[in-house]
Amino acid sequence: MNIDPADFHALLRRRRSRRFFTSRDVEPEKLERALIAAMRAPSGANTQPWEYVLIERGPIREKVREFCEKADVKFHEASPDWLKAFFDDHMITPVKEFAANAPYLVAVFGRRDLPFWLQSVWLSVANFINALELEGLHSLTYTPSLTRDFNKLLGVDESWSCQAVLPVGYGEPDEELKPRPRKGPAEKAHVVDGEGRLRPFDARLPFDP
Repeated sequence: MNIDPADFHALLRRRRSRRFFTSRDVEPEKLERALIAAMRAPSGANTQPWEYVLIERGPIREKVREFCEKADVKFHEASPDWLKAFFDDHMITPVKEFAANAPYLVAVFGRRDLPFWLQSVWLSVANFINALELEGLHSLTYTPSLTRDFNKLLGVDESWSCQAVLPVGYGEPDEELKPRPRKGPAEKAHVVDGEGRLRPFDARLPFDP
């Protein structure tokens, strides 16, 4: 099956992180297709060192939100001044409303006992969030610094490392989505020629930031 490259790039351009979600239920087949995409990610030596834990709405979510906000408060307080300024400029706070509202929270864990686990987990997450966009669903790549107590709360193996907690659902239509311009290959890609000289990539295609 041929896939139009333009359609793929349009998908990547329109994907935005969302922080506010409606109460609309997520169709199970849409979520499962996104999970299938996550499972098809490449991994070092095909170790597939990821585990996805879907957290439904209910009393457990209050505890999950408490864990996330507590971890973020600690992280913000310990951050250097330049990072605190960054948080202020981007309106990033420890308040995680999505932890209570999104139909699902998906905690993505890495199996630290397998080789190449960290890079492989994030390749899987990239597949997952792009597949959600294809299904008309929204998410946010949230990376809290959670302790092993979080693992205990969810009943998962303490040797697994939580790398992300991803809200999944339908974004609030009134959420203000600010432009997120991207730098293209002309600025962010380089070439080392046969003689070992580093030079900028010679971009030939138009790039819309």
